[in-house]
Amino acid sequence: MSAITLIDYDAGNLASLEGALERLNLPFVRAVSPDQTASSGPIVLPGVGHFEAARRSLLERGWWQLLPELVAEGRPLLGICLGLQLLAEGSEEAPRTSGLGLIPGIVRRLGPGVKVPHMGWSQVRQASAHPALPDPDGAWLYFVHSYALEPAAETVYLADHGRPFAAVEARGKVMGFQPHPEKSGPTGLLLLQSALAWMGATASVPEAPCN
Repeated sequence: MSAITLIDYDAGNLASLEGALERLNLPFVRAVSPDQTASSGPIVLPGVGHFEAARRSLLERGWWQLLPELVAEGRPLLGICLGLQLLAEGSEEAPRTSGLGLIPGIVRRLGPGVKVPHMGWSQVRQASAHPALPDPDGAWLYFVHSYALEPAAETVYLADHGRPFAAVEARGKVMGFQPHPEKSGPTGLLLLQSALAWMGATASVPEAPCN
């Protein structure tokens, strides 16, 4: 079965993301355990909440061990919000806990001199060109987070909250959005569609009506 695999590990409400995929006419399966993973197609790792709690939940369900193996086999992986942070090497939020290490860097607390968590709309700008995404040209995206990766060679989009931080990261077939594209209006929907299309997701074609 070729479909997007949407990982469900009790780390946030998936309704808005499922709604976005439905609007884009992209077939998906919600997978609670690895045995429900689609046989091909991108894997989406969403998430909100605490780094350590999310890692524990993924570990208990078998995803933590499986995701690096799937990436090594060539499966595309998209992290969203906390999902991006889990792709990194680790986070200041849980200093004794390692991340998946699929994207280099340590996730650090936002600031200084600004309200944390960062909740609301911020402009993003291009840090480096990437075939999956257009130049955002100052587009506004919706964020809810207290931690973020610092800019690095893998940074595709940048945003600012007390300091510049990575809004989109990419390494090989692994990509992560710090904002919620599914909650960022038409622009976010377009970026989500572009990223998933680059990862090989194909919109389903409605059946022709009987005459």
